[in-house]
Amino acid sequence: MDIKQLERQVREITELQDSIKQTSNYCSTFPEHSGMVAFIIENEFISARKERKKLYLFLIHQIILDEKQAKRMDHPYVKCFGQKLKKLIQDYSYQVDEIADLEKAYAVIRKWEKDLIYHPIFLDKLRGILQPKYDQLKYQQMIVNQITQNELASNKILVQNLQIIQQFDSTYKLYLHLKQLRDIDDKCLDFNANFDKYMIKYELEKIEDYEMIADLLDQGETSKNYLSENICSTQNHYLDLARLGEQLIKEDIEKKDNKIEYYRSKRPIQ
Repeated sequence: MDIKQLERQVREITELQDSIKQTSNYCSTFPEHSGMVAFIIENEFISARKERKKLYLFLIHQIILDEKQAKRMDHPYVKCFGQKLKKLIQDYSYQVDEIADLEKAYAVIRKWEKDLIYHPIFLDKLRGILQPKYDQLKYQQMIVNQITQNELASNKILVQNLQIIQQFDSTYKLYLHLKQLRDIDDKCLDFNANFDKYMIKYELEKIEDYEMIADLLDQGETSKNYLSENICSTQNHYLDLARLGEQLIKEDIEKKDNKIEYYRSKRPIQ
């Protein structure tokens, strides 16, 4: 057996079945070196990145399957790997952080149990090593799913609230617009009332009250500016309403066009 070739093949295996099968076939050719093969694979297994550990688990599984098919009476690979599996499964359970990877390990153990490769008690111990990590990841997944559901529910509520706010925003703008119109009306009434007071005083006393005239001029100037501002605001308000109306009409037409296209697509071909 060429140890360097074996080390290279073990180190370079990929997820492709042919890669694992080829390396397994090479190992199966040298059952007398099962101890060395198991040692090399163990070292690669322990030092591998967590996403590659399952590849070495699959390689071990394939070597054991090949040995079973070869019908060797002494089962050297089953014995050699059996001495290392507890350590390897512990490392696997500690390193991996995906439920899918743990389920793959469970699947391999079930296959060994079905094929009577190892004693059921030994396989139960291997499952027991995996179980705490599996339960932990399942719990984490449940929490994540719950958070996701809560976020979705929150987003739904957020959308509803935004729609309500938008409705209230439009209503509030209309309220402000009407309030401004009422304020203009009140200012006009105040100005007229003060002007009437001035005229009555002038008619009775025949005296021009310059202080009152100054107040009237200030009030008139203020009312004029306020009126100008609100005329612009009123124009903008109705422009916004016009744009909104155009958008609604456009959306309505698009919906109708979509419905027409939909029914056209469903029309049977003559």
